Amino acid sequence: MKSLTIFSKTAAASLFFILLGVSSCKESFLDEKPLDRFSPENLLTNKSGFETVIVAIHKAAREERTLDRPDQMGIGTDVSTSGVADGRFMKDYKLVLPNDQIVTYYWDWAYAGMLKNCNLVITRSEKPGIDWTEAEKNAIVAEAKFFRAFTYNVLVNLFGGVPIVDAELTQPRFDFKRATRLEVLQFIRTDLEFAIQHLPNVENAATKDGRIFKAAALHLLSEVYISLGRETKDATFYDKSIEAATKVIDGSAGQYKLMTERFGNTSRQGDVFSDLFWTNQQNRASGNLETIWVVQYEYLTVGGAEQMNHDMRWWGPQFENIRSPDNKRILVNDSLGRSQGGNRPTNYFFYDIWKDKNDIRNSKHNIRREWYYNDPTSAYFKKKAKYVVVGGKAFIADEAGKATTIAVDTLRWFYPMIRKIEGVLPQPISGRTNNDQIRMRLAETYLLRAEAYVHKGMNAQAAADVNVVRARAKAQPALASEMSLDYILDERARELIIEEARRRTLVRLGLLYERAVRYNWDAKATMQPFNELWPIPQKAIDANRDVKLPQNPGYAGS
Repeated sequence: MKSLTIFSKTAAASLFFILLGVSSCKESFLDEKPLDRFSPENLLTNKSGFETVIVAIHKAAREERTLDRPDQMGIGTDVSTSGVADGRFMKDYKLVLPNDQIVTYYWDWAYAGMLKNCNLVITRSEKPGIDWTEAEKNAIVAEAKFFRAFTYNVLVNLFGGVPIVDAELTQPRFDFKRATRLEVLQFIRTDLEFAIQHLPNVENAATKDGRIFKAAALHLLSEVYISLGRETKDATFYDKSIEAATKVIDGSAGQYKLMTERFGNTSRQGDVFSDLFWTNQQNRASGNLETIWVVQYEYLTVGGAEQMNHDMRWWGPQFENIRSPDNKRILVNDSLGRSQGGNRPTNYFFYDIWKDKNDIRNSKHNIRREWYYNDPTSAYFKKKAKYVVVGGKAFIADEAGKATTIAVDTLRWFYPMIRKIEGVLPQPISGRTNNDQIRMRLAETYLLRAEAYVHKGMNAQAAADVNVVRARAKAQPALASEMSLDYILDERARELIIEEARRRTLVRLGLLYERAVRYNWDAKATMQPFNELWPIPQKAIDANRDVKLPQNPGYAGS
């Protein structure tokens, strides 16, 4: 029953005069306290209020990959180029300038979105009078510090050293200074080490799919320790990387395992690798114990789908433009979606790395290499689509393999499709889906530990970890003598294509330029060594009027 407090007229009059008397001696009585709207003062008074900001941080973290344009972390690297005809989207590195829209987007995503809210939680958590326990406080701050570390790891591997903002800003500042790459990495390390102490193990948390658990912080810290080892030349950081990864692998941070048997909807054609990515099978609730962090999308839920998963739209070919010899299009359907050919994987990915014919990651269930005409009004209905090259141009072929006059674009329309992006769509939404998006899973943890072993020259141990991943793929075991960073990167491409932020992986290893010009024909034509890092956005330099914010070498203004 709701408790009520009733004031008599006399009491109310007395209270009025008391307040009037107070106000006559204390002007703060006139200070406005807007209790009828959300503000940090109103909201951040208890655990639930802080959870609201954590939800906003999760939403912002999701938006890092929901650009309505090709995946900038894959495009322009060794695994992918742009399928569009013009120079956009890292197809022409000469167009990556300080005022580039993508460069500015990532900077603003980090500083105006992620870091602002992370620092709000971390700073306000120290205010007195908040209704929570010490354990609840530490868990909230740990999740905020994980995301702050995640954000700075994005920044340091796109721009190099960047300004460190470690507290809530309450007034404008124009005097930010760039920290060194090492200083940023050490800052990330400190945040993650705190997060590991206070985030729960996955089994001990009464929370939903999508939340951050201890294993996610250990996984990211394993990567950051490798970066610190490279930056400082201190091999003990590789030992720390191995230790962090091992705590995820051995169950110290909760039960995770590589899925080796089919699960979920096993009535559909597929294999265990394809099961990991099928609709509604990315999360632990489906029995998928391999995933560590999965970004959530909820169809027809406020806040859940206004920024949808765009992997299908950009990583698949624009196959709707393929025409049969009798000039009928391949039709879009509810599992293929309407992809646009923005991220066109390179020949390195489609052909060079698949030497083992038994590797299921290259099976028809995981890479669609054959296309069939599906318009029932076509004489070629259910027949395989083929093309031939004549005089350097591709044309659709008839059943006998002879060229027709129908041209086809093999860089955007007609190429194999990585099937991680497929799934059942609730309705046609122009290639966007509400499939949840895997950001971390145990297979990558094994590959991070293998990478740390390679840095230490412990190739037998590296091969053992790589072979755990390859065994699930039914691929031939790798030899210790084959272990190198190039081999690890090849294996990451086979296992993690689309999932991993390939650009950031290559930058942290100092190999983006070397591998992009080796395997990506567009990068070879336009990329320079300084393009390893993006430019600092010009608007950030202009706004920082009290201190000069140095530009990265090679770009205008540096």
